[in-house]
Amino acid sequence: MRLAFLSTHLTGTGHLVRTAALARAGAAQGHDVLVINGGRPLAHLDLSDLRIVQLPPLMVSADLDYGSLRKPDGEIAEEAYLEHRSNQVVEALKEFAPDILITETYPLGRRNLAVEYGAALNATGAVRVASVRDIPEPKPKRLTEVEAELEKNFAALLVHGDRDFIPLSASWPFEHIGAKIHHTGYVADRPDGAPVKGGVLVSVGGGIHGRRLLPIAAEAARTSPRPWRILVGGADAADLHLPVADNLTVEPVRPDYRSLLAGAEISVSLCGYNTAVDLALCDTPAILVPMAEKGEQEQVIRARHLARHDGIEVMQIDGLTPAALGDAVERMAGERRPKLPLGTNGAARAIEILESL
Repeated sequence: MRLAFLSTHLTGTGHLVRTAALARAGAAQGHDVLVINGGRPLAHLDLSDLRIVQLPPLMVSADLDYGSLRKPDGEIAEEAYLEHRSNQVVEALKEFAPDILITETYPLGRRNLAVEYGAALNATGAVRVASVRDIPEPKPKRLTEVEAELEKNFAALLVHGDRDFIPLSASWPFEHIGAKIHHTGYVADRPDGAPVKGGVLVSVGGGIHGRRLLPIAAEAARTSPRPWRILVGGADAADLHLPVADNLTVEPVRPDYRSLLAGAEISVSLCGYNTAVDLALCDTPAILVPMAEKGEQEQVIRARHLARHDGIEVMQIDGLTPAALGDAVERMAGERRPKLPLGTNGAARAIEILESL
């Protein structure tokens, strides 16, 4: 079977990390796999084992203006740039001739790339499957429109989450396509090596968002008896200047993040999709500071559900002080927590569902 994945991450790294894990699971089952990446290449994410078509990259600005797609240099992506991308997608799909085309996020999201996704859907006679994270950003005004498109143009909707933890209906309560919805469980990529012992691990993912947390964490480290490590995402990570302390290490995101997390005394992070997966694979206590800029609810919803379990606490970035963060770290650090009851075999399960189609 020939599987083509079309994915564009505009802010963080979760979409591409998840797509890569799905592609590897397909390849492991003997399928021919192609990944078309429309976001930035990520230096810390090794995709050398996959067949990748890299489109001219897109991103959004730091203020999450999704109506203004930008090139890597920060300039607005003009019409010619977007048309060139669409043409490359069509050419790649015609050459590869997939049996199944999997669209990451679309049509529940990425409506700003509707022309590109429409061209992809029309470029091949492949079976069409939509693929989304556990909590697609709720958009009640678009619910009926999206459900109609899924009903008409897609054979299935893969939801990469645990129905018993957070069902899709918590964010997108579809009424008529229940038979097409498949909860796969969470998608975990290849495991890292042995745990790397450490103190407080602070990370806001591989993108540029969530950085409001970093100077607060750096100040909290100055009065802490523990070693702190801050991982900074984004292409400009080396240019970000934070308060210094003898017990503080600041460095770009690392490919062995899960090893660092497994060995840390406590984790301080946002609450994106990868966070839920990574925390499900270890027993490290965690402080979650969900991103809520522009009124986004995805991370807030996920954090609220995760905080129902022992050893996980939620703090809001608005009004957060170094003293409050430091106190929470000292209260929680060192005590291992019970494992989260989340299914993490979503990649293998997704491939089984695709095979059934």
